[in-house]
Amino acid sequence: MTTVKSNSRWRSLLLFVLLYLVCLAVVLLVRPVWDMIEQLSYRIDDVLNATGLAMADGEYDPAGLWVILGVPLIVAAVLFFLIRRFR
Repeated sequence: MTTVKSNSRWRSLLLFVLLYLVCLAVVLLVRPVWDMIEQLSYRIDDVLNATGLAMADGEYDPAGLWVILGVPLIVAAVLFFLIRRFR
């Protein structure tokens, strides 16, 4: 039935969005996790400066937003895959 399949897709999407929001909240609200994400962003900025792909100075951080939003996205995708795999 298409109704059941469609409902399953919405549930999967809702589960993924919920996982992403929880991971994002952990990054934004837990100070040690925030510090780790910030350090990762600085390391990526150093690599970007060394290769000449982008220049990061004190105010401009080319990797900051991508790291803050991307790491929880990757973690949520892994958790979503594991939940679906073992469920």
